Amino acid sequence: MVEAQRRRVRQQILRFRNHPALLMWSVGNEVEQTAYGPRMFEAANEIARMIHELDPYHPVTIALAHDFVDRAKQLQRVAPEIDVLSVNVYSELGQLPQLIKHSEWQGPYIVSEFGSAGYWQNKMTPWGSPLEPSSGDKADSVRAAYQRGVLTNSAHCLGAYAFYWGYKFEYTPTWLSLFGQSGDKTEMVDELQRLWSGHYPLNRAPHLTTLRLPGLVDTLGARVQPGQQFRARTYVTDPEGDSLTVKWEMTNELARTYLPEEIATPTETVSGCVMQAHGTQAVIRAPQRAGRYRLFVRVFDGHGSMATANIPIQVKDPSKLSIYSLLSSKD
Repeated sequence: MVEAQRRRVRQQILRFRNHPALLMWSVGNEVEQTAYGPRMFEAANEIARMIHELDPYHPVTIALAHDFVDRAKQLQRVAPEIDVLSVNVYSELGQLPQLIKHSEWQGPYIVSEFGSAGYWQNKMTPWGSPLEPSSGDKADSVRAAYQRGVLTNSAHCLGAYAFYWGYKFEYTPTWLSLFGQSGDKTEMVDELQRLWSGHYPLNRAPHLTTLRLPGLVDTLGARVQPGQQFRARTYVTDPEGDSLTVKWEMTNELARTYLPEEIATPTETVSGCVMQAHGTQAVIRAPQRAGRYRLFVRVFDGHGSMATANIPIQVKDPSKLSIYSLLSSKD
């Protein structure tokens, strides 16, 4: 299997080595997450050596996941043919220079993926739903982390790739998407433009800080009864004072297990939940069926920009909730 892989990679090198868009070769992305021990890095080293023989004009890298420190030490010992280290980091971006130092990596490196804290890293509700930051919080955190984690070590950090430059569903449709489904940009795009070019775009995205459920304890999500009505309110401003359009939506929540095929499956809208909507405020009716849900708000400025936020909601059958409380107190 390793030899077949080697032949396949050889064909790719010969096909693309003179392509004008080629920057460098990557011999793997987070492969250390499923392949253990030094043999994986030994195989990567052999492939990198072959690449250097076939194409001496482009460097070779390999992308490691956020827990890369110990693996980078092993990589440096076992795979000296790797020229550039690539790392995928999210909540750790601001600490990247220190992590690189602890890894003892001596060469240049790039950030092959970065963004705000992922759904696998953030706080969770008591029933296991991760809490997604608002688009405003994502922009603020990434701006600060990029300045600390990338710009302060420009002598060794060659650059960084924002993830995801587009729209994709991964646990939610908004968590990793820098753009909406129709192409509207979020505030993080504005902040990245400023970091990369020194100036904001002419029209900036709305700044959405929080989504709240007045009258409910919603710090870690909210528990409601089937069909219960409650109020929702979001806090948003627009840098240019544009007229804003607000859209509310209730969706099903994914199950607790984060299987690859599951987190990529879009959730469905639950109809009949938005009773009234008046701009940044709405009256919501909980679904009749008990389960886990998520309330979304999206704000559009009409000029190609948007802001987003959501909050997990658990619909709990009152009788089951009473039984659960009784059992908990008895235990």
